[in-house]
Amino acid sequence: MAKKLYLSAAAHAWDNPTKCPDACSENTHCGQYMDLVQARMTQLGAEVKRGPADWVGDKGIKKRVTEANKWGADLYYVAHTNAGGGRYSMTMCWDDATSRAKAQVIHKHRACVSRHKVVSRRNLYEISATKMVCLYDELFFHDNAQDCAWFHSGGMEQLAEETVAALCELLDIPYVALPGSEPPPVAPPPAGPKAGDVVKLSGEKLYRSSVGTAAVTRTGTFYLYDGKKVHGRYRVTNSKNRVGKKPLESNVSGWVILP
Repeated sequence: MAKKLYLSAAAHAWDNPTKCPDACSENTHCGQYMDLVQARMTQLGAEVKRGPADWVGDKGIKKRVTEANKWGADLYYVAHTNAGGGRYSMTMCWDDATSRAKAQVIHKHRACVSRHKVVSRRNLYEISATKMVCLYDELFFHDNAQDCAWFHSGGMEQLAEETVAALCELLDIPYVALPGSEPPPVAPPPAGPKAGDVVKLSGEKLYRSSVGTAAVTRTGTFYLYDGKKVHGRYRVTNSKNRVGKKPLESNVSGWVILP
C-alpha cells in the first residue's frame, strides 16, 4: 500500500511580502516549491494529498489538519519561508523523540544551505493538532534579497529535491534522483599549514610556549617549524634552514597564532 503524504504550503490570510527579484509573496513561492515536491513524490510512488491554495488563514489550516487526520496520512509536511533578519534554514517539529528523529532526516539531507537547524515547537497548530508527525520547514528568510535571488535561480529546485530525498527515506519509498541532478564532486578541503610555510609578523606576539600569555613583540619573517597545531598555536623558526631541525630548543624561535 502506498504511503500517504499530506502537503501544506504557506497559506497566510494576509500574505507576506518578500524581497524576491520579481513580484512574489510567501504564499506564492512556497506554492511553487510545493508543486515540485508534490510532482516528484507522486512520481516516486507516494499517495499525495495537498491542502487547497484557497484554504488560508486559521480556518484554512484547521481544514487541512482535519482532512489529513481523517485521511490517515503517514506524514504531514509544511513549507514556509521566514522573516526577521536571519540567514538559516529550519525544520520544526513536535517536542518528542519520534518527531525530532524524523526532523533530523531532513537535516541530514539539507545540504544546499550553509546552516540548517531542527527546533521543537508546541505552539504551532499544524504541529500540535496532526495525529501523524508534522515536519514544518522554514526554508530560508524571504526578507533577505540575496537569499531570495538564490531561491529563484535554482535554490528552489535544490531545496525541493533534498526534501523529496528526505521524505522518501521517512516513508520508506525508494528514491531515484532526477537525471543529471547528481551533486558535483566535492572539492578536497584546503591544505592546512605545513612545515616551511612563511609567517610574517608585524608588531605581533611571539609566544614563549604553546600555552600561557608570556610573549614578545616581533616584526619580521619566520617559518613554520613543523606545521603542527598545539593548543591553537604553531612553532616557528627564524631561518628556513632550521625548519624541522633538532633539537627543538635550539631551533624554535617561539609560537604564533595563525589567522
